[in-house]
Amino acid sequence: MPSQFSIVIIDPDQLSRDAIVATLRPYSDSITLAGSVDNFTDGASAIQRNAPNVVFLGVDDLLKGVKDVQCITLLYPRVSVIACSSEKSSEWILALMRAGAVEYLLRPIAEEELKQSLQKVGRFLFAAPEEKVPAGRIIAVYNPIGGMGTTTIAVNLAAALAEEGTKVALVDLNLDAGDVSTFLNVNPTYTLSSVTTNVERLDANFLMSVMTRHASGPFVLTEPLEVDEAVSITPEQVQRILQLLRGIFNYVIVDCVGQLAGCNLAIFNSSNQILFTTTLSLPALKNTKRYLSAMAGKGFGRDRVKLVINRYLPKSDIQVKDAEKVLGMPVYQAIPNEYSSVVDSINKGMPVVKLLPRSAIAKSILGLAEQVKEQSGAEAPRRAPVRLGQ
Repeated sequence: MPSQFSIVIIDPDQLSRDAIVATLRPYSDSITLAGSVDNFTDGASAIQRNAPNVVFLGVDDLLKGVKDVQCITLLYPRVSVIACSSEKSSEWILALMRAGAVEYLLRPIAEEELKQSLQKVGRFLFAAPEEKVPAGRIIAVYNPIGGMGTTTIAVNLAAALAEEGTKVALVDLNLDAGDVSTFLNVNPTYTLSSVTTNVERLDANFLMSVMTRHASGPFVLTEPLEVDEAVSITPEQVQRILQLLRGIFNYVIVDCVGQLAGCNLAIFNSSNQILFTTTLSLPALKNTKRYLSAMAGKGFGRDRVKLVINRYLPKSDIQVKDAEKVLGMPVYQAIPNEYSSVVDSINKGMPVVKLLPRSAIAKSILGLAEQVKEQSGAEAPRRAPVRLGQ
């Protein structure tokens, strides 16, 4: 197992380079500085000579920065690029992450943020091989009638869980009106129907070949393009797909809507957790109570079904405690109503937990992800320590 990794710094900003070098100096036993240059030509040569694990890339021009990131990740796919810039714009962050950067640091680079970025990249690079790969956890995000934000929660939960080397799949099983591809601005060559129409080839390798890796981290299997394709999908096919994904990924997040029948029952029977998503309105709570009762009657009780309140407003006439009293179960997590942030993230094709990580909605979904991990009872993959302090 590697005990150290190497970096190359490419940044025209001398102060930025000096700050990175100064921060790394105390950790020379675990991090090797393989090059520090002020232009991309010399940087490319340093990468070719030294095959570093990490490249810090200074970006002053967005178009050039995107091309430089793409060039590095195309020629050296094992290199993790951390972009550094003085630009605070979310458009810059989005464009560079889509190009392949794994992190975005704002100049002047704060020592603690630099350490955290290297901790994250280091844990991903040097994950210890596991003696036995545990079965992945399947998490269904569900509402029977739609319009309650299941896709928003599913997409962001998947991105939140896809940290530090954790492998996450995001599957759109809202067969009638799936929106995951729209939320993530992906136009994949293959969709869910590509899998179900090739049942004879259905194995782990085939599944991985048709999934799309999104810049936010998850591997995505999107909804069928045509309504007729969705109609032909069977519960047996859904169950087979989920079981194969469970053997590949640490977490499989499923976006699903509709009645307690057919493919949805196949999803629930395969799931470790069902996040029932609703809002604090009388009609929503009425339907929630009906469906929770019906789900309990089919064997999906409180051990698996967790209540998530979406679009929560602190000054709402109906409060969380009222919902808990009416529904007879605790609220697992409340997601605040930040409509403009969500719309902005959808328009940019990047989950809000990545685009606006300091927003209240992002923090609440990150909290939901922590609860999901705790509920799973599974240990995180063992990582080799990257010694950057405690």
